[in-house]
Amino acid sequence: MKYHLVSNKPLFSQPTDATRNSSTHILSGIFVAVIFTFCTITGCNNSPNIVPVQGTVLLDGKPLEGAAVLFHPKADERPAVGTTDKRGIFHLTTRSQSDGAHVGLNKVSITKESDEPQLNDVEEGIQDFTLITPAQYASPELSGIEIDVYPGMGSITLEMTSD
Repeated sequence: MKYHLVSNKPLFSQPTDATRNSSTHILSGIFVAVIFTFCTITGCNNSPNIVPVQGTVLLDGKPLEGAAVLFHPKADERPAVGTTDKRGIFHLTTRSQSDGAHVGLNKVSITKESDEPQLNDVEEGIQDFTLITPAQYASPELSGIEIDVYPGMGSITLEMTSD
């Protein structure tokens, strides 16, 4: 005896609303899972370990304009950078504008160069810049400034002396 399978459905049929809706839900779920995984791995520029940091830089008790402020976290993390305005105020940036610095202990370096480059006498055409800030503050290891960054911290004051 031979059996023949016969179906009234065409070989390639259009999906019904029920199968279309379930396929859409499955694809939407997969898309959300991929985006969630990607943001978890990359941080999507919203790292919970980076918090806003702002403050003021003073040199001999006066606000210092145009100084570069760097917060150096652990060796394998990106430093946060800021530049002071005319009132000596800075906002740190690590990944996106004013996002802040890494949570934890950060060593700090602060530099400001003179606006007037000087020509090196030995080799013409090479410009040297003179630091306005004391040289020790250019090194995070020698500055002696360490700041513990934490969520909700207030504005900080970084004081330097010329002595």
